Amino acid sequence: MNGSGYLLDTNAIVQLLKGNKELIAVLGAADFIATSIVAEMEYLSFSGLSDSDVALYQAFRGRIQVYDVPSADTAFSQLVVKARKEHGLKLPDAIIAGTAIANGLTLLTADDHFKKPKAPWRVRFFAVDAGI
Repeated sequence: MNGSGYLLDTNAIVQLLKGNKELIAVLGAADFIATSIVAEMEYLSFSGLSDSDVALYQAFRGRIQVYDVPSADTAFSQLVVKARKEHGLKLPDAIIAGTAIANGLTLLTADDHFKKPKAPWRVRFFAVDAGI
């Protein structure tokens, strides 16, 4: 990929669908937008999601790539295990980080636990808009 591509963490999905202006600007200029099936499952399992929240996500999903967990890909599994062991990420976050690495994307998140020295993933942090 030649341009800017982003993999959205769960908190980025939440904030984007609530109208976070910073994310709208960043993603409006992006060449490629994706998320992981793990982030999708985390988002859709939040209690209190309304039918309109789910419908909004489904419309958004139709415009992005959603990466599955490739169970037969040993190189991907090794990325995830390494992210978990060497950087102390919980398994869902290690899968999300591994997905970003494997696909050459920048992880878009507000989670500080992705700030790791010598981490093999690229990350762009955004400010959570508490007013939305």
